[in-house]
Amino acid sequence: MGLDLYAKIEPYIGFYDHYERLYGHYLKIIREYNPKSILDVGCGNGRMLQKLGENGFSARGIDLSKKMVEIAKKKGVDAREQNISEVDEQFDMVIAVADVLNYMDKKELSRFLGYIKKALKNGGIFLCDVNTEHGFCDVADGTMIKEDSEIFLAIDAVYDDGVLDTNITLFEKEGDLYKKHTGTILQHYHTKEELIDLTPLEYIGEKEVSLFSNDVDKMIYIFKNV
Repeated sequence: MGLDLYAKIEPYIGFYDHYERLYGHYLKIIREYNPKSILDVGCGNGRMLQKLGENGFSARGIDLSKKMVEIAKKKGVDAREQNISEVDEQFDMVIAVADVLNYMDKKELSRFLGYIKKALKNGGIFLCDVNTEHGFCDVADGTMIKEDSEIFLAIDAVYDDGVLDTNITLFEKEGDLYKKHTGTILQHYHTKEELIDLTPLEYIGEKEVSLFSNDVDKMIYIFKNV
C-alpha cells in the first residue's frame, strides 16, 4: 500500500491521543540516556520529532512517505524523505516509533536492523516498539468506518497466522464528486525472541505498554550497539 494513503487517512482514525501517550513512554526512556543526537526512523507526521525538540533534544527524522515528510516539515522539524540504508552519519540514539518494525517481514527486518547498527555510534541505543499478539488479534482485527460530509473511510483488518492484513477504502470529496483511494497494509507479528535473534545489537530492556486496551498491546524494546 502507498504510505501516502496512510498519511491521508491518519487524521480520521482517531489515534493521536493514544500515540501521545506512547511518545510519553519513549521520552521517559530517552531522558534516562540523554543522547546528544537522535535519528527518528519512520518519523511520520513529525509529532515525535516535535516533542523531542520541545524537550531539548537534537533530532532528525526520515520517512519513506513524501506526503508524511511534507506534513512533518510544516511542524518546523528536520524531516527528510530517505531510506535508513542511505544514512551515512552515526547517532547516539535511533528510535522507530509506532509499529515501524511491524511493517516488515522477517527478511526485511533483518536487513533493517543491520542498517540500524550502522547508524548507531558505539554504545548507542536503539528504541523500538512492536505490537503484541493481543494488539493484533484482539485490538486491530475488525472493521472501522468513518464518515462525514467530506470523506467515507472503511478499514477492514484480519489477523491470521502472524500477519495483519488491512484493506483501506477512502472516498474523498473533490468538488461535487468523490475520488476513490484504495490500499492494503500488511503488518507482521514479531516475538521478543525473534527480534533478539535477528538484531546484531544487544538486548538490554523492555517496557510493557497498554494504548488501546487494558491489556498489554505493545512492547517497547531497548537495544545497545556493542
